[in-house]
Amino acid sequence: MSDSFNVYFSLGFEHIYNIAALDHILFLVAICALFSFKDWRKLLILITAFTIGHSITLALAGLDIIRINTRLVELLIPVTIMLTAVFNFYTIYKNKEELLANSNTQYFMALSFGFIHGMGFSNYLRSSLFPGDSLVWQLLSFNIGIEIGQILIVMKIFVLCYIFTSIFKIKMNHWAFTLSGLAFSLSLYILLNG
Repeated sequence: MSDSFNVYFSLGFEHIYNIAALDHILFLVAICALFSFKDWRKLLILITAFTIGHSITLALAGLDIIRINTRLVELLIPVTIMLTAVFNFYTIYKNKEELLANSNTQYFMALSFGFIHGMGFSNYLRSSLFPGDSLVWQLLSFNIGIEIGQILIVMKIFVLCYIFTSIFKIKMNHWAFTLSGLAFSLSLYILLNG
């Protein structure tokens, strides 16, 4: 059982923590753009909503309850990143009260977009499933690998945020605008050239 866990954990980790998963990394960049380390609790809730969304879709696809056209998913994933970046552009210059009012929208977006990203994960996972192993165990191991990879990416974004906003004294709204613009631009490129 532990060998199976290690195999699927590694598959999940390598899938998210890899340049081939640039679209998923860009989504994390976009979702983190508005947050500094002091906001880690709110970001944790957003990432958890995203995780719930992609876990549900991953399980449904792994159990062969749903099948989604791979080409459609490949088109939708960059769109989710671009929409998150546009939401960020809208939100960046709002005051704290308005930001809190937008929290429910952010959670809904993260959950909904998690469903779409889960479809992308499922297409990758489906080709790697071993018939003899427990499907639930494979899904759980794969998902834990993805989560550990996501946590490491988020931590790196927080370190960069600290360096640029605390050491180089770049204003937080400029940092958020730059990250969102980067995520939007690269996602548009993926969408047009995918």
